[in-house]
Amino acid sequence: MTHKLISALIVASLATVSANADTVTTKDGSTLNGTITLIDKGEIHIDTTYAGKLTLRQDEVATFETEASVVVRLDNGTQMAGPVSATSKGKLKIHGEDGVLETNTSKIGASWAPGAVDPEIVRNSRKWKYDLALNLSGKNGNTDKFHLGTEIDVRLKGPDDELRFGFEYEQGEENDNKTDDRAFGRIGYERFNPKNVGWYLHNALETDKISDINMRSTTGGGASYRVINNDAQTLIVRGGLGYRFTDFETEDREDDSSATFETSLEHSYQYKDFCWLENKLYYSPALDDFANYRAIHDSSLKIPVGNGESFWIRMGIKNEYESQTSAEEKLDTSYYTQLIYSWK
Repeated sequence: MTHKLISALIVASLATVSANADTVTTKDGSTLNGTITLIDKGEIHIDTTYAGKLTLRQDEVATFETEASVVVRLDNGTQMAGPVSATSKGKLKIHGEDGVLETNTSKIGASWAPGAVDPEIVRNSRKWKYDLALNLSGKNGNTDKFHLGTEIDVRLKGPDDELRFGFEYEQGEENDNKTDDRAFGRIGYERFNPKNVGWYLHNALETDKISDINMRSTTGGGASYRVINNDAQTLIVRGGLGYRFTDFETEDREDDSSATFETSLEHSYQYKDFCWLENKLYYSPALDDFANYRAIHDSSLKIPVGNGESFWIRMGIKNEYESQTSAEEKLDTSYYTQLIYSWK
């Protein structure tokens, strides 16, 4: 008798869990039970107890039904809250307090849990992002070597604009000889219209004792265009005018002051959540002498450390070329590996 009672309670508990769960049936006949947390951009997100969080393409789903109330926004902007059910014929029913609204599943703009925020509002809001990078290396023995590099990057980014601050600092020695002594700060703003045409402004201050630069100021602005702009990849080209002033360490060398032309290309590519590839090219000649120019190339690969989004490893190569300089070499090539701590 006791065993029969326990068995009946287990069956009843399982039936209750199944009855209270949201259900998604795919076109291949599979049925998933869980909680539908989000419908957005043609995807259905369901949280299950047995397989964790799953994402299904909406065109691969035959039917779905929610037990609890959800908020649904249609393509025409109409919003309604209530349990929903979708049939295999593409019909959608929203059971609201004032009645039932019937429409097609193809007209779903988004759906989310009560108390949450419309994902479109989340996408269109500006967000702060902070990155702190550290590069530290050293060596003792036949060669005494030390290098410290730090970088702070702060961004306020929206879907169509970005305000960015940054600071970099480098110190390095080899056998008591200075190999690096540089500080660099920048600020910039860029904005695009719905057709991906935009404008930008930036200013940077730099000192580099090894390259004979006591102080350099670079200011520029112009037009920009987003050639590619999606969740996985961005490609931006820029062109404009600027002004560059350089005060050199060498006393007998005259300061360099000139209006400049500048053009740049910036590309980023995200491969799933595994890695980020970034490439930057910059070229800026003086308007009165195109033989006097700066060129910068920076390529890097960033991969996460562990399963979180806080720690990253970035590996890259950076080339900086100055056609007219009193330093020993016109081309500086840096290979770097950075540990990054990121937060929002």
